[in-house]
Amino acid sequence: MSLSVGKIKHMKALSNDHGVIAAAAMDQRGSLQKAIATAKGIDQKQVTDEMMSEFKIAVTKILTPHASAILLDPEYGIPATKARSSNAGLLLAYELSGYDNTQPGRLPDLLPHVSVKRIKDWARMRSRF
Repeated sequence: MSLSVGKIKHMKALSNDHGVIAAAAMDQRGSLQKAIATAKGIDQKQVTDEMMSEFKIAVTKILTPHASAILLDPEYGIPATKARSSNAGLLLAYELSGYDNTQPGRLPDLLPHVSVKRIKDWARMRSRF
């Protein structure tokens, strides 16, 4: 299989010096909401969007100097994209939090407002990130 020059460039942006994608994953939503609620001693419904984004920003600042990339979600992770270290590439998830358990295996449902094309367009705009 051959890769285009563009694909190789993007894979290198996500990889470390050994060609390994050593990404930190911070695309959790439901489980993170539960963890924040437990830590704060509040009901899960009291966890705000700001709390979720603030946590993702902190984790991104702390982990990306040591990772080749960061995986974030577009629901709460967009503000964290600006907090990543310059050495870390960016991956954006486009599936809903959780899995469809009515089917065998772990099949994700996709976010209705996000697609690969939109993510690529956002990357071209750069001002969002």
